[in-house]
Amino acid sequence: MKRALISVSDKKGIVDFAKRISDFGYEIISTGGTLEVLLKNNIKASAVSDITGFPEILEGRVKTLHPKIHGGLLFLRENEEHLRQINEHFIIGIDLLVVNLYPFEETVRKHILDIQEKKSNHHLLDSEYSEEIIENIDIGGPAMLRAGAKNFKAVTVLIDPADYDCILNELEKKGTTSVETRLRLAAKVFEHISRYDYLINSYLTSSYSQVCEVPFFPFEYFHFPTKLRYGENPHQKATYFQKSITTTLEINEQDIISQIHGKELSYNNYLDIDAALKTIIKFSEPTVAIFKHTNPSGIASDPEITIAYQKAFATDTVSPFGGIIVTNEKIHLDFVEAIDKVFTEIVIAPDFSEEALLKLKKKKDRRLIIYHRDLLNKMKNHLQIQPCLDGYLAQMPDLVEDNVEEWTFPTDQKPSNNELDELKFAWQVVKMLKSNAICFTKNKQTLGLGIGQTSRISSLNIAVESAKRANLDLTNSVCASDGFFPFKDSIERLSEIGVKLVIQPGGSKADLEVIQACNKLKIAMVLTGRRHFRH
Repeated sequence: MKRALISVSDKKGIVDFAKRISDFGYEIISTGGTLEVLLKNNIKASAVSDITGFPEILEGRVKTLHPKIHGGLLFLRENEEHLRQINEHFIIGIDLLVVNLYPFEETVRKHILDIQEKKSNHHLLDSEYSEEIIENIDIGGPAMLRAGAKNFKAVTVLIDPADYDCILNELEKKGTTSVETRLRLAAKVFEHISRYDYLINSYLTSSYSQVCEVPFFPFEYFHFPTKLRYGENPHQKATYFQKSITTTLEINEQDIISQIHGKELSYNNYLDIDAALKTIIKFSEPTVAIFKHTNPSGIASDPEITIAYQKAFATDTVSPFGGIIVTNEKIHLDFVEAIDKVFTEIVIAPDFSEEALLKLKKKKDRRLIIYHRDLLNKMKNHLQIQPCLDGYLAQMPDLVEDNVEEWTFPTDQKPSNNELDELKFAWQVVKMLKSNAICFTKNKQTLGLGIGQTSRISSLNIAVESAKRANLDLTNSVCASDGFFPFKDSIERLSEIGVKLVIQPGGSKADLEVIQACNKLKIAMVLTGRRHFRH
């Protein structure tokens, strides 16, 4: 007689399935709640404990972890020594295994939603949540599934009710399942267990990182990849993998961005959009940033968003051609008319008016992206992963908010309250430039940007020349530097062009020399105490 072991947390379809296989001559073995359901529906079934001669113990934590179960799944039917040992120890063969696992993912999600609904400061690690989550880590189920799937040449293993009909059809027509079907189901089992283990790993490691305050990177579990047009260059193939599950407190099935018009996105488009959103998230006032190759060519804030665009564009009127515009305000028709004077490849905003969309969509290849403001904070918790040598580097993104109260004012000249507001704007801008980085701002408008040079004075000179090309006056502007000034030469150069306010992290051995140079040249300098390199 053939035997089936059935132990499922998802009871959908199991009664009909069990009735059918019983009609096909299968003896059924079952556990706990599943056994109760089968007996209640007049399906003959034996308890696993009757087979093992050992009761379920530890509140059900141990019930199928027994040689008479695993022996019945794992023995090789054509191996004489295996058959001898099976008979010697009175082990019965198990030909069909129907198991699905404790609902770990559903339990985590339920508690996340509970925390969100209560708007509490709890974390999933809190005892009121973690106890139930831990109890939904299945042990016996995965062990049986692995055993049955390993021995797929003889054992049919089912984890998904969607496969019940397929198996019933084969049993009805042939009396058995094909090896091709058993192989397919075995592969499905290991994929399922892999995802299940990833979820547990993600929960435990995220809890560990909460306790130890360190970034921890469990390998992500992704949706099927999206094929991109090409990589950084047309000869490079590329894909985009999006995480399919989360165990953070920000559970939301919605994507951060939605493309509403234009041709498909490329590898470089994704990078540019990521850089643009990581910049715009920094600003609470109406702000526009124009990007090219993940670097801003201009950023400005203004109560009127169209004026903010015009100020940002004035920083560099050449680079925005074929670039990307991002704003933190809804886009209206007047904004579109302003940006339409130059070809823009991507426009990113939290919303568009109907009139604005009609005009923007007249250019079929222009990509329009809506981002969801309430989901941007997900980016703050998304580890940055970089291949390095034979492994990976991982770090948290540099999206932390600096504490202005920790800034120091070491020079004789001090900034006024209005000037402090401008310093904050300049500091937000320079954090998003690639180091070594220098930016000049005035009236919350970038005037000149120096990006990614091997020396700070070189970045400074590039920023000065950029402002000159745009006919922008640097007199009384603010200069921000993402790292400390190693020498006083930069301060002397700033004095020559009329800069009276400087903001930088400090921390150089030459800080005293730089401060003395500022005092001599009547420049006010702020030290933030935190650098913001972008390699």
